[in-house]
Amino acid sequence: MKTKQNAARPVGFWFSCATFGALIALVVSFTAGLGSAPHVPLLLAAAFAAIVGALHRFSWQDMLEGISQAITPALPALLIIMSIGILIAAWMAGGIIPTMVYYGLQIISPRFFLVTTLLLCSLVSLAIGSSLSTIGTVGVALFGIGQAIGIPGPITVGAIVSGAYFGDKMSPLSDTTNLAPSVSDTNVFDHIRHMMATTTPTYMLCIVIYGILGFVFGGGSADSAQVQATLGALRESFVIHPLLLLPPLLVLVMVIFRIPALPGLLGAALLGMIAALAVQGADFSSLLGGVMNGFSASTGVEAVDTLLNRGGILSMMRTVALMIIALSFAGIFEKTGMAGSILEKVVSHVKSDKGLVIATILTAWGVLLGTGQQYVAIIMTGRLFRPLYKEHGLKPQNLSRALEDAGTVFGGIVPYSTGAGFTENMLGISAWQYGPFTFFGWLNPLVAIAIAAMGKSMPKNSAGKN
Repeated sequence: MKTKQNAARPVGFWFSCATFGALIALVVSFTAGLGSAPHVPLLLAAAFAAIVGALHRFSWQDMLEGISQAITPALPALLIIMSIGILIAAWMAGGIIPTMVYYGLQIISPRFFLVTTLLLCSLVSLAIGSSLSTIGTVGVALFGIGQAIGIPGPITVGAIVSGAYFGDKMSPLSDTTNLAPSVSDTNVFDHIRHMMATTTPTYMLCIVIYGILGFVFGGGSADSAQVQATLGALRESFVIHPLLLLPPLLVLVMVIFRIPALPGLLGAALLGMIAALAVQGADFSSLLGGVMNGFSASTGVEAVDTLLNRGGILSMMRTVALMIIALSFAGIFEKTGMAGSILEKVVSHVKSDKGLVIATILTAWGVLLGTGQQYVAIIMTGRLFRPLYKEHGLKPQNLSRALEDAGTVFGGIVPYSTGAGFTENMLGISAWQYGPFTFFGWLNPLVAIAIAAMGKSMPKNSAGKN
């Protein structure tokens, strides 16, 4: 048993800021400066946080407990990420994604491609409640179409991620959409209705911006030779048939019947494997190898090969490792009191209702930047600010909306976040490249801050103070 003299003491504000600053400096210098993956700088930041914790008499067992508490709730998400790798490989081998690309190239207008991409990804993500699943399936197909018609890759990915995170934010099936109201003590449908006030104007702005960009980059004639080469390579390498569009539709049916995400994704992957064996004539051992290592094809057209050669369990390990390391840092940061020290300092300066909502948005934004994890940003910020919302008499959906306005939608932009790592794995474009074009993630927090600054859309409890 620790004596009073040797007892751990929470890390103070300035040490906490130094640790947070070290994280940002390490990640930015390694990823932006050296072109490195974010894993090593995050690991170094976690080690630095552990040293600071040890200096304040936290034992390694204490910090290990914090790491465990951070990682355990994320285990279902890790399994889902691996199942998406299986799904993509199976859908490639089964000709499902190639069929989506083949028909999409003949239907989608280059001028309206970016708006169409935003809308399609929004609808799919809204239906299935998962940004990652949307990016890994329909996002891959749309990226291939964008490449063939000459739309710059980073802009296409920005539209894909914007749509995917819109659905992630607004779908009643999304984990973050359920997490935010549970932390805030409100129900999910009141939460979704309240988010419309900030999400609707943001989405309208995105449609306008992507519409303008579509006319700029899709205004010329598409590269007919590239499109024809892509169509020809797909026809020669796969059996293309409208019936292969059924598996994506069946995924939506699974959603209607509320089949959980993990069995639903694995069921969809099984459909892809059946299509690979029965329709494409794939060899069973090669199919299993593709599920593990990723689908591999050589069509003779480099752009098509880049689109097709992806998926598999091992391809997801980079994202899984990133998530575990980021959560390890977050666990130490919270267990040693560093997160609390910074957040309490922020809270001490909050006086008005407007200031409270704005502080919540900025804090969730800051925690997301510091940890790269949506769950951590929502839970830590929600725990801290929930008593203040009660004190100010504000309805809890004000808190839940503020948590999602920054803590969810910006998750795909932070370069060392799970969402950004997954997107780079799937589409080959880093967050440093596509981030500036992910307008939904940037605009939603800013629109929410503007609405709060005007004192709008902040309902109070009937007994709340004025």
